[in-house]
Amino acid sequence: MTKKLPRLRRLVRLDHARPDLPAQTLFHAGPPYRSAPPQAVTIAAAQAAVIGGFAENLDAGRRMLQSGALKLAPAQDHGIAVPLSMVVAPSMWCFEVGDDENLFYSPVGEGPPPALRFGSDDPECIARARDWCAEAAHIINPLLANVSDVETIMTSALQRGDDCHAITAAGNALFVESLEPLPPQIKAQLLGNAGFVLGIWMAWAGWKLRTSHATIGAIGGNGIEFGWRRANETTWRTTPAPPPNGKYFQPDRAANALGAIGDSAIVDICGFGGQSIGHAPLLLAEWSHALPRDVEERRTRIVDPSTGIVDPALIRRTGISPIINLAILDKDGAASPIGRGCYIPALTLFATGE
Repeated sequence: MTKKLPRLRRLVRLDHARPDLPAQTLFHAGPPYRSAPPQAVTIAAAQAAVIGGFAENLDAGRRMLQSGALKLAPAQDHGIAVPLSMVVAPSMWCFEVGDDENLFYSPVGEGPPPALRFGSDDPECIARARDWCAEAAHIINPLLANVSDVETIMTSALQRGDDCHAITAAGNALFVESLEPLPPQIKAQLLGNAGFVLGIWMAWAGWKLRTSHATIGAIGGNGIEFGWRRANETTWRTTPAPPPNGKYFQPDRAANALGAIGDSAIVDICGFGGQSIGHAPLLLAEWSHALPRDVEERRTRIVDPSTGIVDPALIRRTGISPIINLAILDKDGAASPIGRGCYIPALTLFATGE
C-alpha cells in the first residue's frame, strides 16, 4: 500500500491534540537550557504563561519561571517545532501535519510584528494568539480538504523564488489561494503575513524526520547553544551558537544579536532553506559576503538522496556542514527581527554520530 502523503490536517489547540504533554511545562526551541535562557526567550515564556492561563501578567509569569513553578522543555522532544524565541503553552493553537499514523505540531503564527517569535512583550501578541488564531482555525479548517500535500506546495514555492524558510511569500500565497473561498479580511491578513506558512513547513519537517528513519531526530538552536539529537535518543549534542551571519536591518543593534535560535532548522535539514538557497536569488545576493563558495552544490554532497535529509555521516565524509537560514534577533527581545542570515554549525558538532 502506498503511504499517504503528509497533509495539514487541522489547526488545533495543542492541549486538545496532545493531552499527554507534561503538566506545568512550556516548550522552547533547540536543546535544553543549562542555565537561564536569554531575555528574549524569558519574555516569550512569560507571554506564553499568560496565554496559557498559568499567570495573570508578565511579571507573574516571570516569577513562576524563576521559582520553577513553570518548567521549560525542548519542544522537539515532545513532537513540536517552535520558531525562533517563541515559547508554546499547551493551550496555544498549532498546525497539525502528518498522516494517519504520525503527527507533528508547530504553533500558528499570530501575525506580523510585533510577534511572540521575536521575543516581543507587546500585549497585542497575547490577544492575537488567543483570539485571532482561534478565528483563523474556525475559518481555515473546513477548507483544508482540497489543499495539496505539504511537500507539493513547498516544491512549487521553490520554483517561484522561495527557499521555504527565510523567504516564504510564494508558498504562503499558494497555500492561501488553495483555501478559497476565504472571507476577504482574513485572506488579506494571511497574505500580509508571509511567514504564516512557515509553521506548516516546520511541522512537515518534524514529521519527515520522524518517519524517514534519518539519523537526525531533532536539531535547532536555543540562542545560547545549537544542537542536534539522534533519532530515538534523548541526549542532545551541542556547540556554542554565535548569531547568524547576514544582513542587519538594524545595524545599530548588531552587537546585541542573539545566538542562533529556532527549531526551523529542521526545514533546512530536510533539504529546503539553506540546502535550497540556490532557488532564492534574493538571498544569494543579500548574503553574498557570508555564503560559502560551494553554496549551490552543498545539497548534493550532504543530503541523502534516498531520504532528502542531511546525513551526519556525509557531513563527516565531506567536511561540509549544512547551511541554516535564520532570522537574527535582539537578545533582549524586540517587536521584530534585527536582521536575517545563515548559520553554519561547527563541524565538530557532527564529529561523532554513531
